[in-house]
Amino acid sequence: MESLIRNTPSLDAACAAAQAGGILALDTEFVWMRTYRPILGIVQMADAEGHCHAIDCLLGTNPASLGNLIADAHITKILHDARQDLEHLRHYTGVCPQNVFDTQLAAAFAGFPGGIGLQKLLSEAINVNLPKTETRTDWTQRPLTDAQVDYALDDVRYLDELRQTLLANADELGTRAWLEEELQRYNDPALYADLVPEEAWKKVKCGRIRLDGAGRARLQAITAVRETKAREWNLPKTWLSDDQSLAEIAERPLKGGTPRFRHRLKNNGQRDTLAAHYAEALAQAADLPEEDWPADNHVRYLPEVQEAADNAIVWLREKAAALHVDATTIASRAVVTAFLDNPEDDTNVLAHGWRFEAVGRELAALFTVD
Repeated sequence: MESLIRNTPSLDAACAAAQAGGILALDTEFVWMRTYRPILGIVQMADAEGHCHAIDCLLGTNPASLGNLIADAHITKILHDARQDLEHLRHYTGVCPQNVFDTQLAAAFAGFPGGIGLQKLLSEAINVNLPKTETRTDWTQRPLTDAQVDYALDDVRYLDELRQTLLANADELGTRAWLEEELQRYNDPALYADLVPEEAWKKVKCGRIRLDGAGRARLQAITAVRETKAREWNLPKTWLSDDQSLAEIAERPLKGGTPRFRHRLKNNGQRDTLAAHYAEALAQAADLPEEDWPADNHVRYLPEVQEAADNAIVWLREKAAALHVDATTIASRAVVTAFLDNPEDDTNVLAHGWRFEAVGRELAALFTVD
């Protein structure tokens, strides 16, 4: 078994070695069932020399030296499907990353499908076949077995070799500059910022319920309560109320009493507190001026724009194949439709950068509806 780090001095030594080599491969193993945020069980790391370590996150080890590496722009951090792991690491270390290489993202510029899993990518890119022996491990249970730790370390053991292969492929295909531009997004601290409670309503799945402006104000108010209380009580937000309950409450004004909602709270005091906060939030929403109601985030496009988007998606797939970039990495259907509806919107990723140069300009010329 390779090193299982159980204390701060051992972690500091491992991080010093990674600092010297300029490479840090990372992954996380966590449990996310009964808490607002996941509980990290271990963080796996590997350096340029191939030394692999698993940090036991349940022992109170000070992660400051790991945070210093993650924030150091001179150290290349290699992860697969990096976004979620980086969010967990931000909460664990308190820092935002710089200089990230995402092997899943890179694969899309290196001749592989977008969203490819690590096991399949390792097999196809560098002929490494990982076992699937510990997929049901509870990473918060102790002690961990040698087999469990070795299994976890496989997720970082080959990432540097994989990175080098993907970069060589991108060089050969002429896509490396686009990949490097795309990787810059991981340097933006806003990517890792906690969700603002007042914005949480935008993620609520309302099903068939369609809310007017006053309804959106009610939904915004009660969803902010759910988000805030879930963090305070460290519970999954769906345990406080499911999305459909929130949509049903928001659909019509409350006429006295407290709102009814489905929940999984075992503490009656928490249930009553939440109901009271919902009622207070609904009362405040009722007094909100119309000009302060949240805007509808469901965009409705003209039929001719939707038809143009259908044709544009077919064209984009063919274009992407010629460019050796996975089409889904370039743009989703929603992004393409929004771009054709308003090519001048510079917040759309197709309106600037490598996407505009590679496909956006031509896409607008061929498919924009007059």
